[in-house]
This record gives sequence, structure tokens and C-alpha cells, in this order.
Amino acid sequence: MENKSDDLDKIIEDNLDLDLENSVIDVQEMDINEWLELIFSKKDKKYLFIDYMFPNEDFREKYLESIHEREEKEVINLIRKFLIRSGSFNGDIFKLKYLLHCHKNDKKQFINLIQLEFYKRLLNGYLNKNIEPWEGNTWIIDLLPNHPKLAIESIGAYFTAHIQLLPDGKFSGLLDAKALIRAKFIYAKHPDEILLSIDPYDFEFLISALYSEMGYETQVTKRSGDGGVDIIAKKSSVGEKEILLIQCKRYTGTVGRPKIMNLYGALSAAKANKCVLVTTSEFSKPGKEFASENGIELINGKELQPLLNKYFGTKWPLNLDYIISNEKKRVKLD
Repeated sequence: MENKSDDLDKIIEDNLDLDLENSVIDVQEMDINEWLELIFSKKDKKYLFIDYMFPNEDFREKYLESIHEREEKEVINLIRKFLIRSGSFNGDIFKLKYLLHCHKNDKKQFINLIQLEFYKRLLNGYLNKNIEPWEGNTWIIDLLPNHPKLAIESIGAYFTAHIQLLPDGKFSGLLDAKALIRAKFIYAKHPDEILLSIDPYDFEFLISALYSEMGYETQVTKRSGDGGVDIIAKKSSVGEKEILLIQCKRYTGTVGRPKIMNLYGALSAAKANKCVLVTTSEFSKPGKEFASENGIELINGKELQPLLNKYFGTKWPLNLDYIISNEKKRVKLD
């Protein structure tokens, strides 16, 4: 490996001696629309500027505030800019220099580093010149818009695996990508009429499908004689079994304290851990107070839509019949 050290030194010198005077754009002098125009134009190939993250807090806030007015295609293209492309970064040269130094002077540290997949690829690329040190994650785009939760988790996993190695700017870019996905695909707002237009019993199957996606084993009860319980949801973890009693209210009016008290009455008889009441509308103040005092979880219409976006994607309104029909086939009615 030592016989390539002169070539490596030349690469480092070339990178440090770049004349950037006429090729760098200070985007801090722009407004957000000018920056976006530059990002999505062919000019971005000719100049160096911050395009791998929001350049500042003001840009981030303004974009997120207006995100529901922006086309899905534009948001996805911006997310793609903030993800990691397969290739290399300037700082990789210095990581390689350090790796070769350890190979020569600190065998123990070299062995520790070479266990990481990144350093294996970095070294193989140096030796063979056909391997890029960074395996990108732009494939996450293929999870949008239907699987935003999985997209965010995938970014989180990539982030965790490379946290010690990512340049600060790329680190921030991944955080910005997660913020864009949440804002556009999880907190997307749909008309309330979508949920109000379906049959109340179908609404129960929709919520059952939701909790199934959340990792629960669900069972929808019969239409009558359910004691105020529409769904029983179970989840097992190490040393603990969670049993939820869920009531669904596809309402336009406010859900009051009596409905919440009825559900709470079924808790002890069923030996469950917790009660959950899900509605398309809102809860009364006395109802919220009773729920808070007795550990009952309340999910109103404003909180329900982000959950449906998160687990079914923003196009769930188009797939309602499919989701409900599949859940009816899956669950058993007792």
C-alpha cells in the first residue's frame, strides 16, 4: 500500500489547491425562491453552493410552512438532493490517509477501523479504483409517498450506521430530509368528509387495520353486545403483554364524558391494560378531564389523519375500500 502514497498526496494537494473564486455561490444572499430555482436548474452543475441541506434556519422554516402548497414532485426532488448519493466526499481523502497511517503505525486501530463496511470500501476503492466508499440511500425515494414511516426509519438507520463518518453538512441534510417527509407525507391534510363518508362499521375496520400496521394483533367485535368495545388489540413484548380496548366514533359532533365513561367500565372486566377512544371529531372538556384522570387515550380527528398518513401513506383516501376490504378478510369476528 505504501507505493501509492505519492499518488494519494497528489490527490490531497489537488483538492486543497482548487481555485473556487469564480465557482462558489453564496446562497445566504438569496431568498428561498432564488435558491430553489438554482437547485432545480442546469446551472447547479456549474457552481458550488449549499444544495445538500437547507442553507439556514429561515429557509427551512419558510419551506416547511409552505410545503402543503408545493407540488409533491418538487418536494421529492428536494428530498433527493438531501439524501446521500453513492460516491465520495472530499473528506474521504483524509480518512483514507489516516487509515493508511494506522496500517503502518497502529495495527490495532487499523483492525478496528477495517471492520466497518465504509473503511473496507474506502480501502478497496484506493487499491482497485472501482469501488465508491459511500453507498447512497437515494433509494428511499421509492418509499414515497406510500410508506413515509418506513422512509423516515430508513434514514434513521443510515444515520445511525454512519454517524461517526458523515460530514456535518450531510448529517444536517438527512435531518432536513426527515423533516420534509414528515411535513409533506405525514402531516398532509385531507378533507374531513373522507372519513365521514364511510360506514361507521367500516370505520372500525379502518382503525383495526391501522393498529395492525402499528404492530398489534387486532380483533373487531360484533356489531351488538360489545360493551362499548369495537376492537381488541394485543401486542406482546419481552415480559409484557399489552391489551387495548378501542372504541371508534365516526362522529361529526363532540364526544362527551358519558361515552368515555362507558368504555372505561369495560376495562376491568376485560383485564385489559388500557382504553383508547378514536373519533373523527373532537372530545368535550369534561371528557378530556375524565380520560386524563383515568389513563384513557383519546385520538381526535386532527390526530387521526397523521397516523393514517404515517402508516398507509398520503394516498390512503384513494385506497380506503382496499384497506377496509383486506381488513375484513383478515380479522375474525367473535
